[in-house]
Amino acid sequence: IGKFLCQKVKIIRHYHRPPLKKLLLIPRYFEIMTEIVSNFNWKVQVLGDHAIQFYLPPIMDSRVIGEIKDFNDFIVVEEVKGIKDIIPSYHTLTLIYDIELLNAPLEFANDLIEKYKSQREIDLPNKELHKIIEVPVCYDESFGIDLISMSIKLNLSITEIIKIHTENIYQVYCLGFMPGFAYMGDVKTTIQMARHPQPRQNVSAGSVGIAGAQTGIYPMHSPGGWQIIGRTPVKIFDKDPKVLSKFKMGDQIKFYPITRAEFDKLNQNEL
Repeated sequence: IGKFLCQKVKIIRHYHRPPLKKLLLIPRYFEIMTEIVSNFNWKVQVLGDHAIQFYLPPIMDSRVIGEIKDFNDFIVVEEVKGIKDIIPSYHTLTLIYDIELLNAPLEFANDLIEKYKSQREIDLPNKELHKIIEVPVCYDESFGIDLISMSIKLNLSITEIIKIHTENIYQVYCLGFMPGFAYMGDVKTTIQMARHPQPRQNVSAGSVGIAGAQTGIYPMHSPGGWQIIGRTPVKIFDKDPKVLSKFKMGDQIKFYPITRAEFDKLNQNEL
């Protein structure tokens, strides 16, 4: 392991000795580089030969996701050449880049954070305001298949569970698991429930679930282990490239209850 200091950050490099052919074809492919940016407590590591991951403390916190979103918006506005994809998460932001256009990822990452640092207090021209999206949910027991067991374990009535779930505004922390699945939080502690130890083989599209401090909606039929409390008639994911996911990181979600008759009238999902 070789260590050295540069003017802006401390860099720790782990050197491996791959075959010369691979070194020539894919520079730094086997090199893991960690960079600590003290001003932001940002850490950066290069993943393989075509990805850079920036990360903050691994906690589920609105301040952390706010910083991730600001950094994400900054990169989008900058339209950085060579970036193929941006993947934000709870406390990380990963950039997928074109190795033919970007061959010095460590230096690039350092420069990007320095530029972000200099502009982070300035409102970005295309920065979107957090929007609140209202989502109808039918909490009928035929849809909320875990409501009865949750009611017993939590010592709450089903009406109380629904009231607590719908009175909160949830933040979308990230998308993952499957296309369009938004991880939202934070669920109030009074209705938090762990995932099922054994996932169901099939959970219907539109199902609304709880897993610990998170709530979410299954965009399509899928195996799943979350506690299912209802179902939305809204189509959450569309394979049309112009539509795709209904939600994105930073959105604010407010659920509101509807009747079974209203659900049947509004339903956009396959039953």
